[in-house]
Amino acid sequence: MASQCGGGYLGGMLNVQGQDRAIAQLQKSMRAQRLGHTWLFAGPMGVGKFKLAMELARTVMCDRPVMRANDGAVSLLPGDFPLRLPCGECDSCRAIEAGSHPDLHIITRDLIRYHDKGGKSKGTTLSIDVIRGEITGDPAQNKEAKIAKRAFRGRGKFFIIDEAELMEPPAQNALLKTLEEPPAESYLILVTPSPQELLSTIRSRAQLASFNVLPDAVVMQELAGRGMSQEDAALLARLARGSLGRAVRWAEDIRTIDDKNAKAAARKAKSGAEADEGEEADTKFTPGGILSWTRELCLQLDQLVAGRSAASDVAGAIAKFAGEYAGLQLIRDRLTSADQAKRDGIAWMMTIAAEWFADRLRHGLGTPHATVLPGITGALDYGLVPQLIASARSAEAQIDMNANDKILLAATTAKWEELLRVPS
Repeated sequence: MASQCGGGYLGGMLNVQGQDRAIAQLQKSMRAQRLGHTWLFAGPMGVGKFKLAMELARTVMCDRPVMRANDGAVSLLPGDFPLRLPCGECDSCRAIEAGSHPDLHIITRDLIRYHDKGGKSKGTTLSIDVIRGEITGDPAQNKEAKIAKRAFRGRGKFFIIDEAELMEPPAQNALLKTLEEPPAESYLILVTPSPQELLSTIRSRAQLASFNVLPDAVVMQELAGRGMSQEDAALLARLARGSLGRAVRWAEDIRTIDDKNAKAAARKAKSGAEADEGEEADTKFTPGGILSWTRELCLQLDQLVAGRSAASDVAGAIAKFAGEYAGLQLIRDRLTSADQAKRDGIAWMMTIAAEWFADRLRHGLGTPHATVLPGITGALDYGLVPQLIASARSAEAQIDMNANDKILLAATTAKWEELLRVPS
């Protein structure tokens, strides 16, 4: 039974910022006692999808859920709408906080190696073995379906698949029977930034909760709360493009860089060598991470426009920064493909370059972005900028299709140099 609360309680879904539409949808479903068994939480990376999935599970499985009037907390609900929130103090809430709740099953890419008995997985897909081992079971191997078991605590079972787009087609097909006939009091949440990569039969059997990008102000507030300067927070928020998760990850990368560089300097001072014998060689990271990469890339583009640097200089800078980006990815997640991580880094550098070119157009139109990327170059020719942007976007798409990165960088930056050398 839910207890009543006058309105002082804040927590649960209200901790997820900027997603009032999805929160209102879930609160209405719980209020009507028609919470669907299968949900698709879809939207950009790092905007609160997984966090809201966890808060939904926490709310449904709470032993003493709290009811409080909305009072403007969720803009899309009436002021007197009774919000259902977890108490945060019962055995169930404490078990979820500790990561030990027997009825909450979280399926992430960390489980790939556990179920890869052959040891051949590169950590890039969720195979049918993961789904059978964690959800559906496999009678041929005497694996019982976890989703078919009774809830230990009697308040339902939740299965949250993060990065659901990583499921291979056989893994998705293994879920279909479960989705067609879901066991009582079982809930499956598929979390993904790419719902189009799921089978149509999966999408049609799930209720969709859509998530949107976050305002830069929300991202900046979080970064400022972590001790970042206003200038750096504004730039990082723009680069993150509405993804708080991405911005926080990059902020953590900057701290990782500071830590690794400090340890490397201490080892060098102590031993007179770059690294102790038997220790991994240090990757050379630029202090400031993506903030410094962005500022240096923008400087290189300024120099290219002025004719003081060549295409090869810009290509070399992008390759260097992409290598550092990949190194940080591997530190964060050992299952990451080094090649894919470098490609991701190149794609981000191309995104930054395209934004820098776009700023030159905004400058000419007198409508600058609230956070302008660093640069001394003023407005470029209106006809030239779209071509520069198109070239960067094309490279971004091609690198995602496994184009040779060295050839692509050389060709793209040479194209920029050619366009910029044409007399206006």
